Amino acid sequence: MKLAYLLLLCAMSAQAAAACMFTSNVTPFAADTSSLVDNAGIPAPEVEASSLTRGIGGGATCDSLGFMSIQLKWPRGSDYDLDEVGFEYRVVGGDAPAGMLPEAVVVAPVSGRRVEHQFTWQDVPAGEQKPLYLQLEVRAVTRDRQRGAPARVTVHAPGS
Repeated sequence: MKLAYLLLLCAMSAQAAAACMFTSNVTPFAADTSSLVDNAGIPAPEVEASSLTRGIGGGATCDSLGFMSIQLKWPRGSDYDLDEVGFEYRVVGGDAPAGMLPEAVVVAPVSGRRVEHQFTWQDVPAGEQKPLYLQLEVRAVTRDRQRGAPARVTVHAPGS
């Protein structure tokens, strides 16, 4: 009986080690966003920084993941606080890899007037990567179905 438990424990440890445990920090925005109305009175977020790292396709479990980080600052004077809005991302230039951006409005942990959205996706193997150049539009979305003014961010990474 002890041997059976030991084998089960070893099998579970090997399975856990084989899976990449890194996940994005974004979660779906808790609001009905099925039909949004543009409202230029809701300000565009300020893009403070962005970064994009391609997967390397090595032997480790997370090596095939690509990572993108977008750091936003919420402008002063808005009728909404940062923790009252979610954000919608849309590609307006270039081709995003499948699964890179969520189709839903998202939120992430807020720090004062700042938020960082971290996205992950399964990248193609390093030898098959082409340069990645994207123009993204990011907009604040309120719980009452209003979408604010857009901000644009450009992210790029070389191919292999």
